[in-house]
Amino acid sequence: MTSPTETPLKKKGKIPWYVYFGGALIYTAFAVWLFAESSPLAWLCLISAPVGFFFAWGAWKQEKRARDNA
Repeated sequence: MTSPTETPLKKKGKIPWYVYFGGALIYTAFAVWLFAESSPLAWLCLISAPVGFFFAWGAWKQEKRARDNA
């Protein structure tokens, strides 16, 4: 008999690609808005938005590969 501490942890699902995509869209909108306000935070949003799009693309590819292999 195994104790609860010996049982393997079940991994929950990965974050779907559209969550990353939505976050990247929000960062893009913030960047546009903050540039209009002449805020230095606009640069942070401008740098972060492509990172979100990159992660969305990677998650989409992984989801597509899993769907094709199933």
